[in-house]
Amino acid sequence: MNKYKRLISNSIIFAIGNLTGKAAQFFILPMLTKYLLESQYGITDNVVTTISDLFIPLLTLGLAEALFRFSVDKKYSPNEIITNSFTIVFIGSLVFAIFDVAFYFIANYTGSIYSGTYLLLLIPLFVLRGFKGLLCEFTRGIGKTVNYAVSSIIEAVAMLLTAYIAIVPLRLGINGYLLSLIVAPIVVIILLTITVNPWKYIKIHDFNKITLKEMLKYSIPNVSNSISWWIVQTSGRYLMVYLSVITIAGLGKNEELYEQAWTVAGLVTAASKLPALINVVSSIFLQAWSLSSAQESESSDRNEFYSTVFKYYTPIIFLATGVIILIVPYISKFLLKNNFYEAWVFSPILIMGAVSGCFSAFFGAFFGAYYKTKYSMYSTFIGAGVNLAVCCIFMPIFAKFVGLNSVVYVSIIAFWLSYTVIFVTRVLLSKKLVKINTNWFKFIAQYMLLMVLAVVYTLNVKYKWAYATVVILSIFIINMREIIFIIKKFCGMLKRGKKIPQLVNGDTQDNEENGKIENIGDNEDAFEENNDNE
Repeated sequence: MNKYKRLISNSIIFAIGNLTGKAAQFFILPMLTKYLLESQYGITDNVVTTISDLFIPLLTLGLAEALFRFSVDKKYSPNEIITNSFTIVFIGSLVFAIFDVAFYFIANYTGSIYSGTYLLLLIPLFVLRGFKGLLCEFTRGIGKTVNYAVSSIIEAVAMLLTAYIAIVPLRLGINGYLLSLIVAPIVVIILLTITVNPWKYIKIHDFNKITLKEMLKYSIPNVSNSISWWIVQTSGRYLMVYLSVITIAGLGKNEELYEQAWTVAGLVTAASKLPALINVVSSIFLQAWSLSSAQESESSDRNEFYSTVFKYYTPIIFLATGVIILIVPYISKFLLKNNFYEAWVFSPILIMGAVSGCFSAFFGAFFGAYYKTKYSMYSTFIGAGVNLAVCCIFMPIFAKFVGLNSVVYVSIIAFWLSYTVIFVTRVLLSKKLVKINTNWFKFIAQYMLLMVLAVVYTLNVKYKWAYATVVILSIFIINMREIIFIIKKFCGMLKRGKKIPQLVNGDTQDNEENGKIENIGDNEDAFEENNDNE
C-alpha cells in the first residue's frame, strides 16, 4: 500500500483513540479543580506525573519502548522480547513497592505533609501502568492498531466514569482520583488479554540474555531520556516550591509557607493541562508517524517521504496553536474552576513549549527508527540542563526580591526554553540520519508570530483577540497552498468513501479496490511463524 495512505490510515485510527482519551482528561480536570484544594491538586498530580514519567521508565529500564521497536522488527522472537520485558517490569514493581511502603511509614511517623493513604495506592498504580504500557506497545508494534485504539477508548471511558463516581458523589478526593487511574489500566489489560492475548508469548524458558542485552542497548538511553523529560516537564514545580521557601524563610518546617507554595504550584499544574490541547492534534499523528518512520527507514526515497510529511505537518500544528491560544481564556472557564481560573494566563507560554515539543517528537522518531536512542538522550539531557540552570539561578532571585508568586513566570519560561532547545538540538542531530528539505525561514517567522501572540495573552492585553485573528489569518495565507492540498485530499477521501479499517478476526483486511485502506504491516503473522520454527 502507498506509504502516505498507510500513514493517514493509522493516523485516523489513533485519532479515534487519542481524542477519546484526551476528552476524558479534560472532563476530569473541572472535577479536580472544583473538589480539590489548589495545594492538594498540586501535590497529587505532580506525584502521579513523577510515577509515570520518572519511576516507571527508571525501574523498568524503559523496556516498553524497546518492546515496541523490536516488535516492529520481524527478526526478533516475540517470546523472547515479551518474556524479557515482563520479567524486568515485575522486578521493577517489587523494588518500587518496597520503597513506597518504607516512605509511607516514614512520612506518617514524621508527620510530613506528604503522608496519607494515597501513598499506598501508588503501588497498584505503578504495577498496572507498567504492565499496561508493555501490552499497549506490543499491540501497536505488531500492527494491531485498531485494538490499540479501542483499548484507549475503553480506558478513557473507565477513567472518566470511575473519577466521577469517586470524586463527586462519594467525595473521596485524592484517593478517588487515584482510584480512577488504577481502574482504567485494569480494564485495558483485560481487554487486550481477550483480543490480542500477548500472554501466550510469555514463557520463562524463553528468557534470553542476549536479546535482553540488545533491548537494553536500545532502552537504557531512553531511561536517561525519561529522567531528562521529567526534569523539563515537572521538576520546575518542585524547585518552585522548595527554592522559594528556602530562599524566603530558610531551612525548617515552615508548613504554612509550603502550603502557599504548593497552592501556586497547583495553579501552574492546572495551567499545564491546557497545552494538552495542542498535544491532542500532534499525538493523533505522531503515534502513526513513529511506525511509518521506522518502516521507511531503509527505503530509497525516505528523505523525500520525511520532507513531504513535515511540510504538511507544520501548518496544521501552527494553525491549531493560534486557534487554541485564541480560545484559552474561554475554554478555561469550563476547565478551571474556582481559584484555578486565574492560572489561564500561564497557559500560552506553556502552549508554545508544547509546540516545540510537537516538533521535537517529530524529529525524535528518527532516532528510534534508526536505533539511535542515544541522540534522544543527548537532546533531552541538554534541555534538562537548560531547565535546571534557569530555575536554580532565577527562582531564588525572583522569590527574594519580587515575591513567591512571581516564581511562576520563571518556571513557565524555563519550560518553554528547554523544549525549544531540545527541538533545535534534535534537528541538528537528525541531519546525521536523514535529510529534511524545508523552508526554515518560513518556519521561524510563523513560530515568532505565535510566540508574540503567547506573550500578548500572558500579559492579558486588551483586544488581544484582534492580534490573534491577524496571526491566524497570516499563518493561513502563508500556508495556503499546503492547507488547500490537505483539504482537497481529505474531501477526496470522503467522496470516494474511504473507510476506517475494519476489524476482522483482530486484523484489518487489505482491500483498496473496495474502498478500504489497509492497516500497517501486521507483524503478528511473522511472530507466529517465528514461534512455529522454534
